[in-house]
Amino acid sequence: MATGFALLALRWVDTSTHLSFTRLLDLDLGQGLWAVWAILVILASTNGVNLTDGLDGLAAGSATLIFSGFVVIAFWQFRHPFVYEALPAGSLDLAVVAAAMAGACAGFLWWNAAPAQVFMGDTGSLALGGAMAGLALLTNTHLLLPILGGLYVVETLSVIAQVVAFRGFGRRVLRMAPVHHHFEVLGWPETTVIVRFWLLAGMGVALGMGLFYADYIRIPGVLD
Repeated sequence: MATGFALLALRWVDTSTHLSFTRLLDLDLGQGLWAVWAILVILASTNGVNLTDGLDGLAAGSATLIFSGFVVIAFWQFRHPFVYEALPAGSLDLAVVAAAMAGACAGFLWWNAAPAQVFMGDTGSLALGGAMAGLALLTNTHLLLPILGGLYVVETLSVIAQVVAFRGFGRRVLRMAPVHHHFEVLGWPETTVIVRFWLLAGMGVALGMGLFYADYIRIPGVLD
């Protein structure tokens, strides 16, 4: 699926092959390396969300915040095409997709909030991670994604650290991985862990949006 998306992004919508934070950087990966990079971004994002989906509402709530951030990013790019002229046509469509994903996650959260009546499972979490990666790649914000989805980065690193420490040194750095289970073992109520991790996700989105806007206003002539 990741390979198919990468090829379609290159051939169908003419996505730029430059590495990108909020706008294109000088480093052009070329089509081959960009396809590999896109696959890695998709795999990292899908697995990050999947690892986070361990408590009722944790993945759905955090994903709602991140997709809401992409609504603003994509619509902002649509409204300022002279700044983001390297983007392929369709920024408004991406904003609509991001809004649909945010709305779907929020609606799902109504039934998934603790104690959950419905569960997401791997199918949902992998799809959400793939959608985030796709939006990041098509809006040329793939290097901004680890900040917007900072919670998923922390969750993934906690698993990596636990596995390396246990297999390499026979010791654990956490009571239980991923890190949200560590706090449960420490005695935090499930709802406390969820809400505090939502706050962390929100801080990541706020920081990412701040960096996105800061890059925009530093462009000469934009505010004239």
